[in-house]
Amino acid sequence: MERARPQRNRIHFDVCVPHDEALRRIEAALAAGGQLVSAARAPAFWVLADREGNEACVTTWQGREG
Repeated sequence: MERARPQRNRIHFDVCVPHDEALRRIEAALAAGGQLVSAARAPAFWVLADREGNEACVTTWQGREG
């Protein structure tokens, strides 16, 4: 982006993956330059961000209530 963005994210995706694929997907995102923002709700979801701070979540069915 050429200008500062006043909102938090331009876009936010939740990517639901099989629980046995989640860590592999997260590692790939980190290797591509992303950063881990939070794993506080893992294995339900991990929050990742790109270099500009746009967030996306990798989610699984595990660790969810109800």
